Amino acid sequence: MKKFLSILMVLAMLLSLSITAFAAQTNGSITITNATIDETYSVYKIFDASIKKGADGAADAVSYSIATDNQFFTVLFGTDGKVENPFFVYNANTGSVTKKENTNDAELIKYLTDMVKDGTYTTAKTPVKATTDEVKFEDLPYGYYLITSTLGATVTINSNTPDVSVIDKNQKPGKGFDKLIQNGVDAEGNPTWGEFNSANIGDEITYKITFEATNYDGENKIKYYQVHDEKGDAIWVEFNSFTVKVGDTELKRGYYLSQGGVNTDNWEFLGDWSDIPEAERDRDDAQWYLVHFDYDKFRITIPWLENHTISDVTNAGNTSYSVNFDENADSKFASPINVELTYKAVVEATSAIGNTTHGNRYNKAHVSWTSEYETESTKPEEVVTYVYGLGILKDDIASRENLAGAKFRIYKDADCKEPVYVIPTGVEGVYIKDSLGTAAESISGIKQETTRKKYEAYLDAYLNGDLTKQDNLVVSQVNGKLIILGLDAGTYYFKEVEAPDGYNALTQPVPLTAGEDIRPFTIFADENGKVADIQQTDGVHKEITYDLTHTVVHNSKGVVLPSTGGMGTFWLITIGTLLAIGFAVFLITHKKMSVYTD
Repeated sequence: MKKFLSILMVLAMLLSLSITAFAAQTNGSITITNATIDETYSVYKIFDASIKKGADGAADAVSYSIATDNQFFTVLFGTDGKVENPFFVYNANTGSVTKKENTNDAELIKYLTDMVKDGTYTTAKTPVKATTDEVKFEDLPYGYYLITSTLGATVTINSNTPDVSVIDKNQKPGKGFDKLIQNGVDAEGNPTWGEFNSANIGDEITYKITFEATNYDGENKIKYYQVHDEKGDAIWVEFNSFTVKVGDTELKRGYYLSQGGVNTDNWEFLGDWSDIPEAERDRDDAQWYLVHFDYDKFRITIPWLENHTISDVTNAGNTSYSVNFDENADSKFASPINVELTYKAVVEATSAIGNTTHGNRYNKAHVSWTSEYETESTKPEEVVTYVYGLGILKDDIASRENLAGAKFRIYKDADCKEPVYVIPTGVEGVYIKDSLGTAAESISGIKQETTRKKYEAYLDAYLNGDLTKQDNLVVSQVNGKLIILGLDAGTYYFKEVEAPDGYNALTQPVPLTAGEDIRPFTIFADENGKVADIQQTDGVHKEITYDLTHTVVHNSKGVVLPSTGGMGTFWLITIGTLLAIGFAVFLITHKKMSVYTD
């Protein structure tokens, strides 16, 4: 029996899926578990086999042979059986086949795989396309079989005769890993996804992480998967917005543990704790777990085996968790299977600082998996939310002198009916977009009040802004400039409602498209936010540069005729009509006087 099992296991380490041997009195079966759905599996009978049974009826020895009319005979040993094979020895007298000593299994696998690649060989059974994670070939005569698949994976034998079970252990975990961000909707209203989007300060954005999970990494059974995520400090994650789906099933919401100074020793249920029956408030019953580290990183753990338990682990004053498994437990899910994780976040006001094309609004992630022996991971994928700015330089069209006091109202439409509200900062002529409204309002389920407080704190700490001065009015300063930060991509319209003294106001709004032709735009301001009219080198005024879309807008002096629309048109027509009537009366009167004189 020992000899039989030894031979069986040696011969098992073969091929694109593997070569397997089994013993049965007449026929047996090969079952492939952990099969890859939609991949096609095939079996080829390479050698015949016979067994010698002991007194107890069990297989005591197995031997292999090949007939000269076997489809593989010529390719293995030549037409006369005298060609030396690099892996097998053929005895022409008996027709028996033995494996050479010190054979490299990896090389043997490649050799036999290449042998059947040309498609000229007949399979022992009709190939089967996997519809579940199990494929079974039945009624197979006893022999030595090669198992292949369109996936090209390898398997090993984990049981013996008469019915052999083979585990496909070469699906690669983390396949197709992707981190995406919602960047719009299609014609049917379905979300569209990409590697970047743009947003206003205060807007809600949605992230999606997807990958393919398997139950094995090679020979090793996977115990759990972890999604690792790192965000810029201008992205505020709403942790109650997380969803985790495996296949078509949304997993029961997990537990949240925050580290880095917040709730370091308390587990919190994600969601409304009062909605959970007291008997169900058991964190071991959760299907995923989240830890938040140091405000800019978090990790989602998805246990992959049945019967896991959770225990607290304290390290350097921080409380984390340990996921414990029964090493003999079965995997909870089919393999392979898609995993999808989504969550929402808010673009915070810190986005207005620095480079307004990228800055600190990035988010990157990777997935890792841990088996009995090691942990591996994918490469990180990054997505970015772009937040833009706009600038205007107002000057005299003739002298190019910078003009202060030009007042504009900002709109999102060419008809100037949709105002864009901004807040003045502590720097003259610099404004920040206000997307949040009041603290009582909400946006798509995000905790608006918390976001608002962060917004206010930011303005107070960094920009000295005043939320009570929210308006869509902006004014050019002594440097002729005005700047608006924190804008989504798109075209905005600046309608001049009051020109500087002695100048004519523009009759048409000025369009500017955020995100196009981004260039440096520099101002000079002192510590109190007071700007200078020209570049200063006095050590008081410091240079502040923004990367944004900007343009020069000219004003001119002189008398301007009334506009050609509305009341202007009415008065032009009225005055013109009166002049015409007066001129006609003059001509008639003049003619009559001439006739009378003659």
